[in-house]
Amino acid sequence: MGGILQDANELFNLRHASLRNVVERLFGIFKSRFTIFKTAPPFPFNIQAELVLAYAGLHNYLRKECRSDEFPIELDTEDALSSDSEEYDDFEILSETQEQQRENANQWRNFIATEMWSDVDVVNNNMH
Repeated sequence: MGGILQDANELFNLRHASLRNVVERLFGIFKSRFTIFKTAPPFPFNIQAELVLAYAGLHNYLRKECRSDEFPIELDTEDALSSDSEEYDDFEILSETQEQQRENANQWRNFIATEMWSDVDVVNNNMH
């Protein structure tokens, strides 16, 4: 850590960056191991989230039970999986939805940052 953290936002940003690095490494492993992750799967978001959990379990099982981490080379199916994306007819509704999602995400981030900062204060007070 390059110094003393000044506020909740700095603490949040530090921890968020650390977590992002871990997640990026994991998806790098997933992309090399499971070709479905090379492009956005043509499934609803909730199914995609479940796929990540299922493949994480499969990955962990294979790491534990298989003698070799080698996987057969698979054909690049990126072209087969890609499809023409449909444009939204009502951009205004989409824009409002994105604005609300952004506001909700900002509120959630601020809540998490404040809670983490409170935890640091409690730990620091208990140490002194």
